[in-house]
Formats: sequence, C-alpha cells, structure tokens
Amino acid sequence: MEVNPRLQVEHTVTESICSIDIVKMQLRLAQGASLAEAGLDHLLTDPLKPPKQHSIQLRITAEDPEKNWSLSVGKIQSFHFPSGNGVRVDTALAHGSPAGVSADFDSVIAKLIVTATTWEDATAKARRALEDVSIIGVKTNVPMLRAIVSHPDFRAGVCDTQWLESSQEELLQMSKRIVSQRQDPHHGLSPTPFGSSTLSTASVQSALLRKGDAWTMTLTPTGSKEVQQHHLHLNRVLRNDFPMSFAADVTFTAPNVEPRSYALEMQATDASASALNSQHRQGSRNDPSHVIVPFSGRLVEVLVDIGDVIRKDDVICVIKQMKMELEVRSHRAGVVSFVTEAEDDEDVAEGLLAAVVEDERVAAKL
Repeated sequence: MEVNPRLQVEHTVTESICSIDIVKMQLRLAQGASLAEAGLDHLLTDPLKPPKQHSIQLRITAEDPEKNWSLSVGKIQSFHFPSGNGVRVDTALAHGSPAGVSADFDSVIAKLIVTATTWEDATAKARRALEDVSIIGVKTNVPMLRAIVSHPDFRAGVCDTQWLESSQEELLQMSKRIVSQRQDPHHGLSPTPFGSSTLSTASVQSALLRKGDAWTMTLTPTGSKEVQQHHLHLNRVLRNDFPMSFAADVTFTAPNVEPRSYALEMQATDASASALNSQHRQGSRNDPSHVIVPFSGRLVEVLVDIGDVIRKDDVICVIKQMKMELEVRSHRAGVVSFVTEAEDDEDVAEGLLAAVVEDERVAAKL
C-alpha cells in the first residue's frame, strides 16, 4: 500500500464532495485533535457509502495539444475565470500583477473545479464554466478541455485511463470545431476580451475592432504599377480575441465587382502569436534558410557563430523545457549568416529565428 502524506493535486475534488478543508484538518490532527474534534466524524459513519456530490477538476495548462502538448512560454497578458455556485478556481494569477510561463516549472496555470449533485449536472456546469475561461498571451489546453467535457463518452461517464490517448485525434478535431463556432459568452457586455480587467496590448487592440468599422485597402501586385483599391466593412463581430483570433461577418468589395458578404475567421499563426511575447526576430517557415525554434523554452546556449560553415543536422542551439534539454538542428548545410540575439538563460517562444543558414554559393556573393 502506498501512503502519501502530502496533498495530491486532486485534493480539491475530495474537499468538494466531502465539504471539508483538508489543509485545516491536517493541521488540526497534527496538533493532536481527534477525528471528531477535527470535524471528520461524519465521514466515519459509512466509509463505503458514495458521496452525494459529483466533482470534476479541470487542469488548465500552458500547453499546445496540437503540437504534442508542447510547452507554451510567454507573458500572460490578460485572463478571466468563471465564478458562481459550485465553481472553484485555484490559481496564483492576480489582476494587476505581472505573470508569465517559464520553462522552469510545471505548466499548470489554474485548476477549475466544478461540483453538482449529479454527474449530468457536473458535466454541464463544466462545459459552461470553460466557456468563461480566457487566457491571452500563451497557448493553453482549454480548447481540448472543452472537447473532452463535450464528448458523448465523457458525458456518459464511460471513459477509462486509456481513453484520452485513444481518442486524441478525434478530440483535437472537436476542439478546432468548438473554437471556430465559439461566441462571446458575455454577449458583448464586456469591454475587454471575455471580461478581463487587465488592459493588455491584446485587449487594447481588440477594442479597436468594432461593428461598423471599415477600411479602404490599396493592393499593388508585386512588380506592377497598377493600383487596386478594395473595401472591407465589419457588419457584425462574432468573436474578438484579436490578435490571437477574430471572427466577424463582413462585406468585401473588390475593384469593378459587386459587394459580397463573407464570414471571416482568423487564427494567429505560430509566428504571429509568438511575436506577442518576444522582442526577437521571428522565423518564416516559407524561407528555406531559416532555422526556427519549434517549441518554447529557456535558451541554454547557441553553438554557432556568424560565418561558421555547418553540415546538415548540426546543432544550432539548445533549449530547456523543465528538466529536459532539447537540441535544435539545422535542416541544411551552408554558411551561418545570422544568429539570434537572445541571451543564454532567456525564455524564448516558439517560432524564434535561431539562425539563417545560406547556401555556400549564395553566401559567397553576400
């Protein structure tokens, strides 16, 4: 038998369904109180009797399920969590205090615990509570959690310990659909994204995009002197998490073409999302000379200098995620013409341009 004298991460579920404060009980018992004096005697009447409550703990982490649950490092610019009867949130985040995710510690941002008298009510409350969660600045597993609690197997309570692994691809597709269909849970009553009281860069930019906004855009084809003017008008804003995501009904007018209505849906690319959290140059996946850091973490060291001649698969830099050191290797041979200015021991985001490796013939002409 394993005996763990420490609190488990899941202790919040026990507290919720038993209506006790485990930390307080531990301190009282350590001071010599009896079970009755500590307020635990009611649990001794029938230890095999199922509790009257159902509770679910949802761990919100700074991870990207679409990229093999890789860590997402960066500054948390704004956030909002749910509240109400049967909803508990354990987090260290506080409005007005700077916060971020580094590569040194566990990726848990918050624990969301919902409690109800039936499993059906608990899962319904979990779905609604997750709709009120908004974290801007880092990638999180919230879309995956929404997919899990919406899945028929989970709602029926027939999942086992291998269910998440076997259903991951289905859940990923569900999470993408849920994100694309999601609407503002505050019905436009919140002036900042999903009720955040932190006026961040993202929230300021979001406030600039509203119903009725319109732009005239001048597009000139590369290598041509022909100027073409287009017009875009926002008819209705459906979701406003810009620059991370944005959805709206728009009218678009091209030159010499009748106006047409479109449903606009935008999601930040890896590079643009990472750029929010980094002052360093970001890489382009369309440029074959760019060696890009494919995951967030802490920069341990850069192993090349400008002018070095390297071979394919040579290590460019080393990134640390928690206790693991991961190597970023060059996908081509050539001459190094650029190296990131990021310092050793600095947190770096996914998409950082680690180095530019030019073909030797091209480099000779530079």
